[in-house]
Amino acid sequence: MIGEPIVDEQKDKDEIKRKVYVFPLKPIDGEQAVLNASEFIEIQKVREKKIKKLSIEELKEKALKSRGRVGERKVQSVQFERNPAVAQFTKQRAAGKCDLCDLPAPFNDKDGKPYLESHHIIWLARGGEDTIDNTVALCPNCHRRLHILDSEEDINKLKKRRQR
Repeated sequence: MIGEPIVDEQKDKDEIKRKVYVFPLKPIDGEQAVLNASEFIEIQKVREKKIKKLSIEELKEKALKSRGRVGERKVQSVQFERNPAVAQFTKQRAAGKCDLCDLPAPFNDKDGKPYLESHHIIWLARGGEDTIDNTVALCPNCHRRLHILDSEEDINKLKKRRQR
């Protein structure tokens, strides 16, 4: 083991919350196992959840003990082959305004065009399609908001916008 066990609550296959223990392990030969991206993200979430519970003093103490250099891990991920015409059409259709907050893009890109990001209302990873009916143009702040909060209210607002 290379660290203290992490205690967390997670849902099992029947969606029942259970206490789980995550044991950070290091392979005997020194090589790290290759994780898939979702496993890596889950490990990071558990660490972040634990660290958020610390006081500012405890955080400072841990931060001061940081060795400065970060570790690395091999991670496998799946990337979707998106149609660039769908993303570009979506951004041009928005005419410089975010489809969620209705505010103008916060800045222009290097070509002087309003900077917006294409977002799939139903994520590709959740079975959504790469179509102009399933994409919206968002300012970076709203795009991050959707990925962090995953709010049903925001998703419904975007779906209604696309139906018009």
